[in-house]
Amino acid sequence: MKPKVKLFAFCLFCSSLLLLAGCTSEEPSSWAIYDGATIEESFPVPQDANKTDVTADNTNMSYVRYSVPGLDSLDSIPEVYLDTIKAWGWTEQTDQENLEEPNPIFIFSKGETTVHLSLEGNYLTVVVPKKN
Repeated sequence: MKPKVKLFAFCLFCSSLLLLAGCTSEEPSSWAIYDGATIEESFPVPQDANKTDVTADNTNMSYVRYSVPGLDSLDSIPEVYLDTIKAWGWTEQTDQENLEEPNPIFIFSKGETTVHLSLEGNYLTVVVPKKN
């Protein structure tokens, strides 16, 4: 190959790498595919999430805690996840008081069911309060 052709090919390769790096999503791939939560099948959780703790025998609530890869590098719950929750038919309650705190609890409702969602460190916790 001629030197000019080699240089052109090298520049084209570098430009392609830069373009690909600039177009990749900043959010981890964990937020692309969802399954239903263990305690509430109609509430989405990332498919890559690993169940670490489940309680269903508490008289006041049921909860499941998931470890999600890459979660500890995020400051808040990704918008794509919040959008997915809404797409699954859940409505976020807007009168929440703790959204400005470091680890807010998001409250969603769907029909007669309420779900509390919180993020702390590497964990995502889904809580379903039981009806009295």
